[in-house]
Amino acid sequence: MQQTISENIIQLSSYLGSDLTLIPDQVGEHKNLYGTLSISCTFCTLNVKNHINVKNSQVTKALNTWVGTSEAIRLLNKNITTIISVPCLANNIKAYNNNSFFEWLAGLIDGDGSFLLSKKGYASLEITMDIRDEHALQIIKNIYGGSIKLRSGANAIRYRLHHKSGLLSLIKDVNGKIRNSNRLVQLNKICTKYNINLIYPNKLTYNNGWVSGFFDADGTVTINSTNTQLSISISQKTSELLLPLIEIYGGNVYIDRGSAQSFKWYITKREEILKMVKYFKVYPSRSAKIKRLHLINKYYELKDIKAHLAPPETLLAKSWNYFYQKWIKFE
Repeated sequence: MQQTISENIIQLSSYLGSDLTLIPDQVGEHKNLYGTLSISCTFCTLNVKNHINVKNSQVTKALNTWVGTSEAIRLLNKNITTIISVPCLANNIKAYNNNSFFEWLAGLIDGDGSFLLSKKGYASLEITMDIRDEHALQIIKNIYGGSIKLRSGANAIRYRLHHKSGLLSLIKDVNGKIRNSNRLVQLNKICTKYNINLIYPNKLTYNNGWVSGFFDADGTVTINSTNTQLSISISQKTSELLLPLIEIYGGNVYIDRGSAQSFKWYITKREEILKMVKYFKVYPSRSAKIKRLHLINKYYELKDIKAHLAPPETLLAKSWNYFYQKWIKFE
């Protein structure tokens, strides 16, 4: 039965076009993702009605009566062109195996990650994020394997990947997209160990998911509690990765007054911030910060009617307070 299901999954791919052509030629490179797909598809044949939307009422009725597996597959093959969506397959593939995701991952690693090579020759990758950002690390874990653990004494979690197949798969996906010079040095050591040619990145452009991942690592979106000014910023110890952002997204880079050893790229102009909002719609944040990004348009809507200046007893002021509480709580 499993072989029959696998054969029909392959047949199914020809009808879903680009969503399934993203499955790697070598299954071993993404065996965790492939395993998830196999299990999902096996489940789909048992209870197809809950996982596949079919226009043909005859097929829907037949599948809903729990017909034998071979009969379900026959009906599915016969009426495959009527499928509207297959979420158990297409969503995972579309979300994870595309170039913009790999760019996002490279940006995240440039900000919060480290490639490590021990004295004994063991290679690994670590990414440390705020505990609210577990979702972002779970996505990476689901694709490449690895583990996620709480850091002792800190409000943070750490993702660690050390098994060879998963690490080599990840390196293949981000090679040519890493921009942090320190990270390139780290990556080169592992590439040398495994006879992989290190690829240097092209010049950063607007149409690149790298900034989204870099923002998830080291960015902030805040409202000044004194003057209610909205800003988006990214901090780094050097200005190397920040200066190119000025040409693409506007803003300025300056030495952070809070720490003389760090730099910050910073935008406050409405048109520049809305340009970034538009960018994040194409290249989404995967951290908790996305919740604040989704509130930016509401912020300007309330600011335009001066809700932040309204008398405390008014409904307008209550609207602002309600919005601001959601902002503070990342809701």
